[in-house]
Amino acid sequence: MLNKFKRSTTCLLVSFSLLLGGCANTGSSLLSSTKPDPRLTSGEQSQLFSSSAAQGCGMGALAGAGLGALTGALAGNSKKALVGAAVGGAAGCAAGVATNYYIDNLKKDYATTADRLQAMDKDINKDTADIATTTAAMKAVISDNHATLTKISIQKDKAGFDKASAKKELSQVDANISVMKEKIKNMNEKSAAYKVALQGQATSTPADKDKLKKLNVEYSELSGQITALESEANGLYSQRQAISLG
Repeated sequence: MLNKFKRSTTCLLVSFSLLLGGCANTGSSLLSSTKPDPRLTSGEQSQLFSSSAAQGCGMGALAGAGLGALTGALAGNSKKALVGAAVGGAAGCAAGVATNYYIDNLKKDYATTADRLQAMDKDINKDTADIATTTAAMKAVISDNHATLTKISIQKDKAGFDKASAKKELSQVDANISVMKEKIKNMNEKSAAYKVALQGQATSTPADKDKLKKLNVEYSELSGQITALESEANGLYSQRQAISLG
């Protein structure tokens, strides 16, 4: 009986591990067989904003689930193991969000305020450049998708409308929206981390005060770029939601 329980617990953890790994690596591919536009995923785009707090959350959740299941296992109770895995996973997720991760690394890697500000300056500038690259790719896809949706909206009530082809095109748009929403979500997570980290810096020297002021301006520009991109993606999403082929 004990061996059976151990095997069940092991299977639970292995399955959970594989699920997290699959979600981290494939995004929404588990939910749809339609591949997103390669402009959103190929080359450099495959790396930009592809990691989110969800992945950090996933690793924390896996560790928490393991500890929770182990507690139940030691008690010899399979039900407690399952409940422990769920509760532990939720706790691990809460401990693995992007903001805490970023701030903890700043504190760990940089001993002075000046060093932390310099590190944030480098990070914010890199992400600002990455957002510009991502924005260019997304805008091109959004423009093409707007045209596709407009065409379908005009033609769908006409005789001879190719419904099957239109469904494939809508599936493509849906896959694109899914990728874009995930990337924007990751951008917002990073933006939130920067905001909290900047607010938490206690400056005492004129140089540090000037640096922090400059960083807040850079952060505002980055945040504004994300907001503008999110607005464009939401416009595409709204247009897509208005189309139904029955």
